[in-house]
Amino acid sequence: MALSSAHRTLLLGQAIGSVVLNVPLNGGAAWGSFPPVPSLPLFAKGNCVAGDTIGTSFFLPLVTCLVLTPIVRRLLRKRAVAPVARADLPGFVRFLPANFVGRGALVGLISALTIALVTLALLHGLGFEAMTRGQVAIYKAVYTAILGILVTPLFGYRALADAAPQSA
Repeated sequence: MALSSAHRTLLLGQAIGSVVLNVPLNGGAAWGSFPPVPSLPLFAKGNCVAGDTIGTSFFLPLVTCLVLTPIVRRLLRKRAVAPVARADLPGFVRFLPANFVGRGALVGLISALTIALVTLALLHGLGFEAMTRGQVAIYKAVYTAILGILVTPLFGYRALADAAPQSA
């Protein structure tokens, strides 16, 4: 089944919304929470860019799923968008757990083990050994925007196949 224009608009809006939220929120959080050091190492036993990247790669998808799924379910209940049959979803999306907490945690784990590690390998390969406060803020803003663009529509698409819960 092809997605309707309403579905495509919803998923595009979610992707754009994730950028609008993640860039200032995560860039600002990185700036405000930077430890009192001249630069943050890419890899270290304590505070480091790698630890933050891996943690962000797990928690951003989890929180996104926890916020987004109830919104899509509400739209389904109000009949603002039509549901999509789970069988009509692409394979990877179809097999995400029905439990949206598990769904967010699974995608977060996959993101931490793939996207985060590839990103860190790329940074290391480009010669980054440490980042200043400004570099960390920009990196985190860009990284979370890209991660949000990847996972937000995925959760929205999967939530379209959730059985609409009874009105509360």
